[in-house]
Amino acid sequence: MKKVFLALMAVVLNTFLFSCSTTDTAEIESEYDMVATEGDDQDPTPPPPPPPPGEGDQ
Repeated sequence: MKKVFLALMAVVLNTFLFSCSTTDTAEIESEYDMVATEGDDQDPTPPPPPPPPGEGDQ
């Protein structure tokens, strides 16, 4: 009886994994469009110059 209960629960719980909505894949992917920001356009900004020697040695 325990095996029957576990099998039935597995079937019932797996039904929650399926969606009943008919959302188009193109609609979902449009939500995740990436916009290029600083450094994403193949022209990264150079790093800042190092501090002059002698500063911060106190």
